[in-house]
Formats: sequence, C-alpha cells, structure tokens
Amino acid sequence: MTRRRRNTPKQQARTELAGEAQKTDGSPSSCAPMTQYQHFIPRFILRRFQVGPVKSKTERQKEFRHTGVDPEYVHYYDIATGSLDIRPIGKVYGVPNVYQDVRNTYNINELEEKLADLERHAASIIKDLHEALPQGTFTLKRRSLELLRKFLFIMHYRNVSYSGTYFQVDHPENAGGRQWIESFMKAKGIHSAVEIWLHFLKYYLDSSHSDIMRDAAELVEKYGEEGLQKMMMESHIPPDLEHFPAYTYHTHANNYFFSIWEAAEGEEFILTHNAFGLWEGLADGHPDLHRIFIVSPRVALILRNIVLRPEMKAYVKRISFVSSLLNVNPAPPTPSYVSGKDGTHIGHADWNSATSLARYRSSQEGANDSFLFKITKLSRPQTLELNSVLLVNVRKTGSLTFLSRRSMLRTARAFRSLPANFHASELLVPLIARLTDTMETEVSALRPPSQSPAAVLGQDVDALTLVDVVLYVLLMQICTGIRQFETAYDRAHLVFRIMEKSKPTSFADEISREVEKAFKVCKDSEDEMPVGEGVSFAPLLSSISNESSSQLFQFMIPCMSRLGAVMSGGEGILEELQDEVTVVCFLARASTSPAVWHALSCTSPQAPEILPRLFKKGTPRDGTVVNVTRFMHERVASSGFSSGFHMAYSLRGICGMAGPTTNPVSQNYYRLTASIIQCLGRMTLGSLPEPYSSQPRERPKARLLFKMSEEHSELLFSNMKMILRKALPGYEPSPGGSTLGQTLGKWIDEMAIVGCLSWLGKHRRNFLDFILDGFPQGMNFKLFEDEEATGST
Repeated sequence: MTRRRRNTPKQQARTELAGEAQKTDGSPSSCAPMTQYQHFIPRFILRRFQVGPVKSKTERQKEFRHTGVDPEYVHYYDIATGSLDIRPIGKVYGVPNVYQDVRNTYNINELEEKLADLERHAASIIKDLHEALPQGTFTLKRRSLELLRKFLFIMHYRNVSYSGTYFQVDHPENAGGRQWIESFMKAKGIHSAVEIWLHFLKYYLDSSHSDIMRDAAELVEKYGEEGLQKMMMESHIPPDLEHFPAYTYHTHANNYFFSIWEAAEGEEFILTHNAFGLWEGLADGHPDLHRIFIVSPRVALILRNIVLRPEMKAYVKRISFVSSLLNVNPAPPTPSYVSGKDGTHIGHADWNSATSLARYRSSQEGANDSFLFKITKLSRPQTLELNSVLLVNVRKTGSLTFLSRRSMLRTARAFRSLPANFHASELLVPLIARLTDTMETEVSALRPPSQSPAAVLGQDVDALTLVDVVLYVLLMQICTGIRQFETAYDRAHLVFRIMEKSKPTSFADEISREVEKAFKVCKDSEDEMPVGEGVSFAPLLSSISNESSSQLFQFMIPCMSRLGAVMSGGEGILEELQDEVTVVCFLARASTSPAVWHALSCTSPQAPEILPRLFKKGTPRDGTVVNVTRFMHERVASSGFSSGFHMAYSLRGICGMAGPTTNPVSQNYYRLTASIIQCLGRMTLGSLPEPYSSQPRERPKARLLFKMSEEHSELLFSNMKMILRKALPGYEPSPGGSTLGQTLGKWIDEMAIVGCLSWLGKHRRNFLDFILDGFPQGMNFKLFEDEEATGST
C-alpha cells in the first residue's frame, strides 16, 4: 500500500552477530508487557560502524555485568539539535515497543523475537559477503538469496515511519485500496492502521519467501500483472483478497535485480535514519529505479530496477531516466540452474506461468540453484554520489552515523560543494564545524552555526585549505546575491573558468558527466573526424549581451536534453546556474571538436544565428574559408575535382567542419542543412511502399563516398533539388553564375545537400534507398563506402 520515502545460515558461533532486543530491565522475553527498545536498523549492522573494536556477545555481556554500561558505541549526529556525540548502540535507531502486538496475549514481543531470528540468519550471510570482498565475487544458493531478499523487504516494511500510514484508510495514496482495507479489518477484528501493519508483518515473518511468492503467483494467475497493477493504481482491490500484500512482496522481488556495491578505497558509506530501503531515481517520472540498503561502511546492497539490466537497453531507448547512480553499471547475478541441460537455464518450468516458476523455485531441486554476484567496486566520485543520495534525503528530525570522522568530513564537504545541495546541506553545517575542530591539520572554510552567510563570504579564504573553496565561495556569493553579473552567460562563464583551474570537485564531476553524454551523441553522429580534433580554434567570449545570453540558454538547454544530458529544468537560482554552467562547459568542449561543432550547428536553423555570437569575429577558420572559396572561384575550371559532388564534399569539410566560425558562408550552410534535415526528417517518418517501409531506418556506420563521376553527381544534385523544391517551403536552388556571390550560392546548396545525404544515410536509410532505387537501371550508382551500387544490372 503506501510506500513513502523522501523522494544460509551457519549458525552456532555466529549467533552473536544478530540484533538482540534491548530491554530496559534486562529480563528475558515473556508474555508480560515490558518497555523494550526495538531497532529499525539492526544492531549487527550498527556494530560495523562501531567506535573501537567489535566485541563478541560473551565479551559484551561480561563487560555489562561488571560496569552496567553498554560497551558498544557509534558516532551519532542529531540533525535537529546539531549535536555530534558517541551513543550506545542500544539507544539509537529504534523506538520503544514499536513491534509489540497487544492483541497477542500469549507473547506481546513475538514479532520482535521473530525479527531477531531473521536478522541472525541475514547477519551470517552478510558476514560471509564481507569476507568475500577481496575475491571480488560472492556466490549464494537460492535459499540464502531468498532469505536475504526477504530480510531487505522486511527492513523496509518494518520502518516505524510506515506503521501508521501503510494501511491508513483515509490516506490519499490508499484510495484504491480503501474498501479492501476496511473489509479486511472488519473480518479480522482489527481496529487501527498499526494493527493491520503488524498483522502483515507477522504474515511476512511467518511465511517463507517461497510461500509468499506462491500466494502472489495465485493472484497473478487469476488477475494478471496488468489487472493487479490496475487494482492498485486505478480501481479498487476486491475485499476477499486476503493475501494481496503478497503481491507487493512479489513486485519487490521480481522488478529488481540484486547487486553488491563496495566503497572506493579510502572512502566509506554513511548510515542515515532512512538508509534502509530508500528509493532513488525516476523512469519517465515514475519512482524506484533503485532501492538502497547500507549494511556497513564498506558495502551497500542495491536493488536496481530490471529496466536497467544490460540486455534491456535496446528496449528502453525511449525511456527518460533521472538518477544520480546511472554511471554505476553493476552486472546482474549469473545463475547456475542444476536442473538445466547446461546449467544455465531452468529445464522444467514455464517462464510464462507465475505458478510454475514459484513451484520450481520452492522445490528441493530449485533450492540447489546458485547465483554468482560480481561485486561492483565504486570509484571515489561514485561513492560520494551514493552518500549524497542519502544526505539529500535526511530530514530535520533525522540522524546519521559514520565510522571515520575524516571520511565523514570529506563526504559532507563534497556534498555541500554542489550548488543543488546548498539548502539541504545547511543541516550539515554544525557537523562539518564539529568534525573540522577535531582535525588538527585541516582548517574549516564553512561558517559556524552562529555566523551569517555574509560573514564568511566577506572573509579572505586560503584556497589551499580546501580543494574546492574558491569555487564554493563563488557559488555561495552567487546564490546569496552578493555577487551580481550583467548576464546569466557572464555568470556561468566565470564559474566555468574557475572550474577549469580548480582541483576535481563533485560539482565539476556532475557537470562533466552530462557534458560527456551530449558530446558523445554529437561526435557519434558524424561520418568522419575532421583534422584538428582537440585544438582550441577560438575561445568563448567572457561576456555577451543580455539578449544573446537569453537566446543562447533558451536554445541550448532543451537542445542538450535532446542530446541525452540530464538538465535540472528547475526555476531556483541553483538549478538555473547548474544548467547554464553545463551549457557553457559543453560549448567550450564542442568548440575544440570540429565534428561536434558541425553536428551542433546543424541541429536547428536557430543554431547559426546564436552560436557565432560566442566568438570574436574573424576566427582563424573564417580566414581559411574566405581564402579557399576565393581561390577556388578563380581556378574552378582547373580545380582537379572529379565532379561537382566531390567539390561540394570538400568545401563542406572546409566551410562547415573546421570548428567555430562567424563568416556568412558557413552560417548559411549550417542554416540550410538544418532546415533540410528538419523538413525531410519529419516527412520521411510517413509511410513508404514495401519493401522500404519494413526496412530499418537507422544505419549509424554509413559513410559517404567523396568521389563520383560528373554524370552521377549531376543526376544526384538535380534529383535532390527537385525533391527540396517540393518539400522545403520557400526553397529555390541557386543557379550559380560568374560572380563570387552567385557561385557561393550554388556551392552552399550543394554542400547542404551533401550534409543532408550524410544524415539520411544514417537516420532515414529506407527513404534514401527508395530515392536511389529510382535512378535509371545500369548506372551502377554508389553513394556509400562498403555498400553495393544501386541501379546495377
């Protein structure tokens, strides 16, 4: 029901690993009510964050008998008070009596005892996992994997924040299930949302993973996945479905693949009050790309949505993903099915039947299946990114725990350095100040809690004390309004220049990822790599007019989104700034790549109107264009080209694929090429006759020939100009003439046609083949390398 969040056992010697219930009077469990501190983050996990050496159960009990003091402590930052201290594990991340079932007169603490038993088995598996880290792989038998999955689901379900709302009748998110909840409560004599929450916690604890999945399979067989989803989202749940929550467990198990992430060397994961089952990421606006479970400073267990499995890439190209964790690529587990012919598939189960699969998986035969997990070792930026996901979700009433003070300080500073986190990171300022005070070799550049932002921003700051302090102070000055700029571009350009000179920061890493996405799309779209790749042909101006600045970002931000970059699109100063800096960084990078600059300039007829304003008139390439075109006009009769197509192909390389320019020849070429591509791109999505309509449109490796006979050249250009005259509004091909201006008009037409043909060959190949096959038979016409000629006999 409601799931709201911001945004095999090796027993005996390992029983001390799991979480014993913390009772205030120290007495054993009984049926009599007692005050009991019950953890929602298990003690065995908290012990991995323990200050000092971890002690065995016998050692802990002996010390407690002698001193009366709990010998286990962790660092605990209370966000509400801003206090950092060391607290007993037995007094943190729990709530008194939260799992006590007053309806159970025999044993009011039965659920807590069953939770402790589940934790004991999960602790054994997680201990084995930590021991396997040096090998880089971890193998689990099916029953152990099922138990671990059940543990993770219940750790999410048991969270105290859900107990009163998960089955709350009048909660808005439970509107579709209200009738079912009311009927179920009446049938079971249940009187509150908490009681029904405890009822199903008991169901999950008493039932094995296999039993729950069989209950869910019966629902799936009867109503279908689509029908059950509709019940939850649109309609109502029939009152007689007693085990409907089994379907929630089913979706948790079937919609995510299990992965193991290890922190980078020298880095650590942190633990927050809601770090068990926290969701992250959106797919087309729908949540839950990832479920995060931190189990130690070294290990996070991540459930990743199956739409992100490698083999799904070809089917989800049109899905828009928003996630901070997409740059991590965990491999799904490699199964080994003992019943399969070759050990890689199930031999006696119907994959299309939920009941058949559930029956096999619960069988003794299925129990012997094993799963090999490759442990994903994160880089330092990836580790900080995962910690940032946790930090952005902490609440003002929450808390966090960590192992190393030095690592926590580094994590908090990296989080605070990102503009998007400035407001959220205010909750960490007291923590940073207190951690800094304990580090003799580090100096804090962040304000104490009692100091205003203006006070610290007005101080002189030593840039060597923090790797990102110059950038940090500039961003804070911008966000607080202390630093003003004539235009948004001027502001973004200065941030870009500071980033160029600064040491690596999380802020720069985040922008670089999005720049790289857009850059790669543009680069891959070109059929050749012009000379001069990576050379700075012309630097971006540091300042442009306000009108040009507005037009630039109105054009470039949506353009970069279409190229695959994730832009925030927010209206706040932080979101605007981050998008604008991303644009400027991309333009600076693109200006060093003639291929990328060509692709960008041909994305829209607007591009050649806006982009040249970023450069001082008369770039080095402008002089080349002027000189070459004048020279070729004077000596065209003896130019040495095999045909007009050969000349247009070569001119396109000089005028359009040589980096940033401001000259009218290049801009007219870009404008006409973009107009043709837009026009034909839309038109060619329509119906074509067979066999062309069933042929693939995309052929990304298609590469134009640059030489052809004059006969073929004239036929190609005349046919394309005829098509454009009909398709492109206002287009009239230039006839050429004796003057340089008349000749340039004809050259620009033919350069644009070459550019259009290159694009059609890659993205509308079936349409282009339809045109080429209409050429006279026997011409042996060939337009692309490594392909057969068309019209051959």
